[in-house]
Amino acid sequence: MTPFLTLGGRVTCTQCNAQSKRTKLQCRAPAIKGKTKCRFHGGRSTGAKTAEGRARIAAAHTVHGRETRASRIEASKGAARIRALEEIGYNVGLFAPDTPRTRGRKPKATAEPYDLIALFSKRFT
Repeated sequence: MTPFLTLGGRVTCTQCNAQSKRTKLQCRAPAIKGKTKCRFHGGRSTGAKTAEGRARIAAAHTVHGRETRASRIEASKGAARIRALEEIGYNVGLFAPDTPRTRGRKPKATAEPYDLIALFSKRFT
């Protein structure tokens, strides 16, 4: 606990010990009395006290409050489906060979795009 002067040096208090992710500097605000964080970094928060409250927080754990773990998993599955469909489209020849991909990895170097008629005629003749 570092002594910290505030109000023009008239009051001694504890400095907030939160660190900025961007600048890596310590917060310069005074900590709340009896705490180690200021009001901006969660000094007023008491946190969940009951087991039910802690379980609810763990289930809905979010990084910035706009999405939940479940919604991130669903978005990831949707993006995987789109990538798979795009890959099929490139392999089947739906897209011109010089068409840039919109997302994901670059296509593997293949000889020629598949010719569906030739592919099926070989299988069924």
